[in-house]
Amino acid sequence: MATLFNRSFVSVIIVQIASLFGDAVLRFALPLYVLNVTGSAALMGAVSAAAWLPYLLLTPIGGVAADRVNKRRIMASLDVLLALTCTAFLALDGTVDLIGMSICALIILYAVQSVYQPTVQAAVPFTVPRESVVRATAIVSQISALSGLVGPVIGGLVFGLFGIEPVVMVAGAAFALSAALIVAFVRIPFQRVEREQGIVRTVLGDLAESLAFLRHERPVILKTIFLVAGINVTVSAFIIIGTPVTVTQILGLPNQFMGFAEGALALGGLAGGVAVGALGNRLSLRKAPVFLLVAALSLVPVAVVLGVPMDAMAAYGMLLASLFASMACATMFSIQAISFIQMETPAHLVGKVIALAMSLANCAQPVGQLVYGGLFDALRGNLVPVAIGTMLVAFAIAGLTYRVLKRGLPEEEPAAAEASAEGRVPMVAEIPRERLL
Repeated sequence: MATLFNRSFVSVIIVQIASLFGDAVLRFALPLYVLNVTGSAALMGAVSAAAWLPYLLLTPIGGVAADRVNKRRIMASLDVLLALTCTAFLALDGTVDLIGMSICALIILYAVQSVYQPTVQAAVPFTVPRESVVRATAIVSQISALSGLVGPVIGGLVFGLFGIEPVVMVAGAAFALSAALIVAFVRIPFQRVEREQGIVRTVLGDLAESLAFLRHERPVILKTIFLVAGINVTVSAFIIIGTPVTVTQILGLPNQFMGFAEGALALGGLAGGVAVGALGNRLSLRKAPVFLLVAALSLVPVAVVLGVPMDAMAAYGMLLASLFASMACATMFSIQAISFIQMETPAHLVGKVIALAMSLANCAQPVGQLVYGGLFDALRGNLVPVAIGTMLVAFAIAGLTYRVLKRGLPEEEPAAAEASAEGRVPMVAEIPRERLL
């Protein structure tokens, strides 16, 4: 463990705490602000979907940049951009429609993360030894979950008591702190990769090479990515849209309670990361789809809350338990899947492959949010079929995932065997709370 917690790894982790905290605060508060002002789940879903579009389009490009550009400069520049965005939001307060500004701020936030996250994920592998891949992945996931736990709780309290402006101020300060820490402490080894073509051809060529690797050399990874996309468009979208609507409108609870609900999701992610870190190589990717089954089963309490009249606080407690269990299981599956990708990806494709995987896994996320936003508005009085239908679809996807992994994985998985294929290095990735991959 001594080699895992070296200076380079720890410095990257520390700056991530600050940056992810600011990210978690804004991702929580801005859509909830739109819901509070308009009362429309469909509009909230549309805003969230619009914010996803630049993320999906730019993430593959971010992966190319992560492999070819100085990672430290990318991280610092993007944190500065987010701090300036928060400053502009506050400066324009009272002169521009805040809903429009919220949409713009979310679009910038997601666009920045499309480049920032592949950069961090491509940087961390060069700071940890190969044998520490799974534990390092779990640690980074725990940091992400911890930021997601503290951010929405604090954001919910501040937003509920003082409004949106102080929330933006807190997030801006976090981004500025992260940028300062990167400049002062982070040192990431960088070896320039020379371009032989123009920028556009280089990007397209790199992406084509990454896609060819997934299609021809590791088709099991590509199939699993598309199945995870199915989970994201159902379970993830259901939780993202349904949780704030259920807490603030159906149960009639204050915004602070939505912050604690987000905290339950983050705490579940933290627990899942701790479990994977403790179990290590004793876990098997072949059996990982069981966690997807349990995550789907966790929607049963949500259906009860939506369909059975009960005390608001009792219903809220059931909802928190459901969110916790669902996120814990999703995180355990995600860490194992990403660790497998890390071990199987050639060094020069690390950033590009993980970015392409993230983009493909989340390509249908905007569609899911639009659909569930409309469903929660149209079927407000009878949402039980929505919850049950989502659970059944997730069951089917988990079963297909088990079949794909059983057929496509070797008898002895590389992570468990600690294989050391020539020219391959691990890649550590984090699991944002909204996604399974």
